[in-house]
This record gives sequence, structure tokens and C-alpha cells, in this order.
Amino acid sequence: MKIALVHDWLNTRVGGSEKVLIELANLYPDAPIYTLLFRSQFYRGLIDPKRVHTSRLQHLPRALTDRPRYLLPLIPAAIEQFDFSDYDVVISSSNAFSKGIITGPKTLHICYCYSPMRFAWDYWPRYLDEQRIGRIRRYLASSAISKVRLWDYYSAQRVDQWIAISDHIAARIDKFYGAKSQVINPPVEIETFEPNPKRQDYYVTLATLTPYKKIDLAIVACNQLKRRLIVIGEGFSRARLEAMAGPTVSFAGRVTDAEKTKLLGEAKGLIAPQEEDFGIAMVEALASGTPVIAYSRGGASEIVGPGLGVLYNNDSVDGLIAAIRQRERQQFDAGTLRKASFKYSPSHFAGQITSFVEEAYEAHG
Repeated sequence: MKIALVHDWLNTRVGGSEKVLIELANLYPDAPIYTLLFRSQFYRGLIDPKRVHTSRLQHLPRALTDRPRYLLPLIPAAIEQFDFSDYDVVISSSNAFSKGIITGPKTLHICYCYSPMRFAWDYWPRYLDEQRIGRIRRYLASSAISKVRLWDYYSAQRVDQWIAISDHIAARIDKFYGAKSQVINPPVEIETFEPNPKRQDYYVTLATLTPYKKIDLAIVACNQLKRRLIVIGEGFSRARLEAMAGPTVSFAGRVTDAEKTKLLGEAKGLIAPQEEDFGIAMVEALASGTPVIAYSRGGASEIVGPGLGVLYNNDSVDGLIAAIRQRERQQFDAGTLRKASFKYSPSHFAGQITSFVEEAYEAHG
């Protein structure tokens, strides 16, 4: 079985979807990796550059490739240029574009989907508000989005088999593409985390600092409760968030793996006020023996079961304050929390993925 892998782009720091791609690359070491853009310095020791095949966009000036939204008109043709006629199976690791590849009838296309194209569907038009663009560019973007949706929908029909990262994403794939999918949760490096017996009196958030992550709710709640909060992560909202932070809130920025392990292991709880597609940070918290306080929609409802934290339905500061107070009235067993994270291990992911690919290939004929 000759396999190829495809990922949207590999020209930024390693994030959650890139970690999945790396796991897939390790599972299938002979598989080449196709991507729109690649910067090898971000993947030293993780991906052999010799395995990577880039699109024609790779040759554009950095002024453009560093601003992917300007490339949108060029992306459909670029992702469709790749030739997969020599492969039995192609696995696309897709946030938005890589599922748009074209394969022949003999080649099985399996899409591991993190989300349907969020900015074109359920996050529109809030996406435009976050971009802080002028009226002319806003008008042009609004005029073009219908064509983007058409390409996204019709390119999704080329996929033979779908894998969703969560039940939440499976429902969105069904809604926007009319397709059914198998749920296989992404792998989390749970072995790098461990409960710390020296638990400290602070909460943490762990997310990219953008409006979508709603870290402002956690800051305001901890301001009012006078609880210590450590904000882990970077993003263009950091200055705005720092301006609203009270004396009990501090910012750790981008941390090393060792620092993240320590901060999560000693925390009183992880606060996750956003609706997540899955929620890797929540699994990392559980692996650290740390309870999760999370908004109940999205991946949190699948990860945070009874005895693992507090879910709340009221998407507001008051709702989060009530959840924090509820957490402080409860006791949690670190061993139970950590045990709950085991089903998200890389070995569990590897077994599920390889079985799915083999069975799908046999059925494809």
C-alpha cells in the first residue's frame, strides 16, 4: 500500500494539527508529505525536508506567504496541482484546504479533518471583525466568500472517507458537507505531563490569544474573584488582554514544554472559556492531574466527564465565576484525572488510524 500525506501548510510554528501530521509521518515513514508552504527551520528533527513537496506558492515573496489570507484566490489551483496517480491511499490532514486535492478513482482519499473551513462557515462574519481591515477590503472579502464556500463544498465531495477529531466536528462535517465521518481523537503527548504534589493556588489558561478563545472572560472573572491567573500563550490580543488584567493576573507568554508541564502540574485548575473543536489543552491538564473548568459546548463536553472538572452553560463572566466557585467546593483525585487522559495517547491514536486505513483500503478495492 503506497501512501502519501497532505497538510495545508508547514510554514509556521508547530501547532496541534502539525503535531498530528508529525504522528502520521512517523506512522508512515515512507510516505511523502505534500503541502502548500514549508519552512524547514520550524520542523528540524521532526520532519525530513527531503520528504516534503511544496506547491507553486512556495516561490512567492515572503511578504505574501507570511500573510496567508492574501493567498486565498491562489490556493484552490495550488492544492489541486499535486499528482497522486502513483498512490493507493492519500491522507489529507486538513484545517481548510488540503482536503481539496484531486485523486483518481483508484486512489483512496481519507481526510483527517480538524474542522470544516471555519472562517467561511460558522465563524463568518466574526472572522472579518477580527481581521481589523478597512471598508474596501471588507467589501472585497465579503464579495469573494461565496466563491470560497462553493469551492470548499464541492472539493469536499472528492473525499472518500472522513475522520473527524471529535463528535462536535463530525456534526459540522455532516452539516456543511453532507458527509458522515468516523471520530478518532488527535494524539496528545500525555507522558510529558504528570501530577505535581506541590499544588499551588493559581489557575491557568492555555490558548492562542485571539478573541475567539475568550481569555478576556477568564481575566475579568479572576479580577472580580481576586484569584491568581497565569495566562499561557501568545497572540495579537495580548496587549488588549494585559490592559484589562488586574494585579492577580500575569502573562507567561510562549513557554517551553518543561515550563508548561510545571505550570499545569501545579495549577488549581485549567480555565477554558471558549468553544473548542477538540481541546488538547484540556487533555494535557487531565494528564497533569489538574481539573478543567470549561464552557460546555464543543470538545469540552466530550473530554470533561463527571469527576474531571466543571462544565458550565452560561457563556458569560457570571457563568464562569459560578463554575470557579463550584470547583473550589469540590475535591478531585489526580490519579483519576490522569487515567482519563490515557485514551488520547499517541499509541491509542496509532492503533485506531492504522486499523481505519487498512479497513478502508480493503473496502475500496
